[in-house]
Amino acid sequence: MFELQQESRLAPVGWRVWRDEPVMRESVEERRAEFDAHVWDHAVDPFQADFDARPPLTQDDQQALLEVVKCIRDGGSDPGVAEVIKRELRRNRELIFTFLQIAGLTRNKILTDLRATRGVGRSTLRVPSSPDGLHLHPDTWAVAGTYLASRLRKVLEPLSHVEGQLDGILEAINQATWPGWIRQERAKRQGHEAESRLAKILVAVSIPFVPPGKADNPLSGDVQLHEVSFDLVVPDLVYPLVCVKATVHTANIGQYGESKDALEMREARQTLIEHYGQETAPSLLALIDGIGFRSNRAGLLGVLTEADEFCQFRTIWKGAVVSAARLDRRIVLGLPKEEIEFHVSFLRRYEKAVVVCELDEAHVVGHQGKLMPAGDGVILLK
Repeated sequence: MFELQQESRLAPVGWRVWRDEPVMRESVEERRAEFDAHVWDHAVDPFQADFDARPPLTQDDQQALLEVVKCIRDGGSDPGVAEVIKRELRRNRELIFTFLQIAGLTRNKILTDLRATRGVGRSTLRVPSSPDGLHLHPDTWAVAGTYLASRLRKVLEPLSHVEGQLDGILEAINQATWPGWIRQERAKRQGHEAESRLAKILVAVSIPFVPPGKADNPLSGDVQLHEVSFDLVVPDLVYPLVCVKATVHTANIGQYGESKDALEMREARQTLIEHYGQETAPSLLALIDGIGFRSNRAGLLGVLTEADEFCQFRTIWKGAVVSAARLDRRIVLGLPKEEIEFHVSFLRRYEKAVVVCELDEAHVVGHQGKLMPAGDGVILLK
């Protein structure tokens, strides 16, 4: 990602680099090489940093956990500890998330386990949609409370034998359990983060899309087009021109994930062709990234084969170019010289929709706030 400086210029490079080359679609091997060359370094991305930085426990958190430690020290049983937890939740129901994190659970784990319990003979057990409502249902809490208490005991029981202040130890446990607590949430939001970044770029260049709130609320629902879910559709569902499916994997996604990505992309492509025709179907754009695809080459191969075009975090500018092309618009794009050369085939294919300007790291374009960062590139705003 480039940092925009205050002084430099946009100078179109023209088409001299590839003027005599034929307009061709990249081979699957070339696409895979492009993916590998631009794979997302999530470890240094601000998005990742926001999740990884765990704030210290609040005084309320500390006090609630100390109450549980005191109950254990006094010989309290699991039902007794559950009553202490319930008392604290009546005071502040948000404390359930601290209790779950310290116990090494996730917000979904306790709910799915309770639903499994309900399925084997507790048909009246009410399982709310969020853990912060568990203590409001006596029958449910009778199960959930002891479940949580037994797991908290395994973590906090050693502290009941420690003399003196426990604040530092509790904070150490807080920091140690945080990565596991936010792992599911981060994974869920990574894909949404990708489509949100593209949506923000489309808003900046005045390209319409649905759902319209995706730029402001990444978790807003997807859209359905002929019973297929898409993360973004340009410009609308009446006359769709670009359909986007976003997938980001920063860990080994396993066989199921591999099959799911490829199958979903294949289903989307077949549906678009079936309803709009081979030659007039909307462009299917895959917004994919993450080191997880490297351990599932077949899944990556399936996506790259089925998608008309693809982009990544570093090449997210391609999504704007494809959208502009389908709407018969033109954007001004700044790219480093090496990226221009890398994407000659793509840029030549969309030459009517993009004016390409050369950037280098010593002269990153700055136009007094008139630039929209777009991965390794920038887009000049009108």
